[in-house]
Amino acid sequence: MEFSLIIKKINNTLSEKEALEFDLWYSESEKHRTYFEKVKNNKDSEEYIFNKEKNWSSIEDKIKTTKKTNWKYYAASIALLFSISYFYNPIDKIEKTSEVIVNPVDSNKAILTLSDGKEVILSKEDTVENLIFKREGKNIAYKSSTKSEKPNLGQKVKEIEYNILTTNTGGEFSLTLEDGTKIWLNSESKLKYPVSFTKGTTREVELIYGEAYFEVSSSRNNSGDGFRVLNSLQNVSVLGTYFNIKAYPEDNEIITTLIEGKVFVENKIGEKVYLKPNGQTILNMSTLKIQQKEVEAKEEISWVRGYFNFKNLQLTEITKVLSRWYDVDISIQNKEIENLRFNGVLNKKQDIEFVLEAITNTSNITYEIKDKNIKLRK
Repeated sequence: MEFSLIIKKINNTLSEKEALEFDLWYSESEKHRTYFEKVKNNKDSEEYIFNKEKNWSSIEDKIKTTKKTNWKYYAASIALLFSISYFYNPIDKIEKTSEVIVNPVDSNKAILTLSDGKEVILSKEDTVENLIFKREGKNIAYKSSTKSEKPNLGQKVKEIEYNILTTNTGGEFSLTLEDGTKIWLNSESKLKYPVSFTKGTTREVELIYGEAYFEVSSSRNNSGDGFRVLNSLQNVSVLGTYFNIKAYPEDNEIITTLIEGKVFVENKIGEKVYLKPNGQTILNMSTLKIQQKEVEAKEEISWVRGYFNFKNLQLTEITKVLSRWYDVDISIQNKEIENLRFNGVLNKKQDIEFVLEAITNTSNITYEIKDKNIKLRK
């Protein structure tokens, strides 16, 4: 049953056919009835039980005005909206078992490896002194005064110093480069970047693996110098724009999505694809072939704003996202539920049991937690 029917029941807008479906679900078990009453009576229900179309429109408007919006506050107001598509016949559920509750993650943990090999552990409580950057919360900001000038002819070129920022499972961090470019690094990601750029050369960083969202400082503000994101299998070149790159090795693909501006993606065999806003390329890591399609780009960067956006996403893909964020190992015990597709907006600050409850209460899936291992089964 779709979660939307619960919303319609509360709002007394069920059709006759929908009412029959809801009544069947409601009468199946005490667990269903308890869940419905919990949703209905939640004091904050107005914050997360709402019209889907209205909410998506609201989210879109908020994303369009990113720079003026307090996204932490907005994301915190979203709990979860879930619906599900079935590919098998409903059956009776068995009760979940849970030995250990997995707590919310520390979302600000990262490791900064300096050019001299020194490692700095970054978290909310840490302070970093005597370094060339300013650290505030989960953001690193480099001083523009460190920018290198273009060397004169005959002058010995100073070797470029690189730092590496690595986020662990369940961690994320943001970085402001000395040219003003802003980068958000998702969990399980690694970014290599120079301490300072040299005038007259292309500004380059390397997304070694993982996912990152870039707001690139315009070339007009940087002596006309372009900006390039390197990867072992592809390069993305820009002048000044907003885009997202997702390159987890286990996915066997690199997804590049353009939000604003213009970029071109080039694979390692020289094939180039130009992207316009809402354009996306998918590079197959095995064949290096590039596919291109149109998407709702703003939905691809929802993770930056504090929530996950599951839009017609298979359960197998959702488990990857949750595993990276909550630092757990999730296994699907039955092949017939792997193709279940979900739609939902998920606040990243919710604990994982909240997410699992939402899934099990709108489907015929149960879960079992033991330490950091979670099993999903029908």
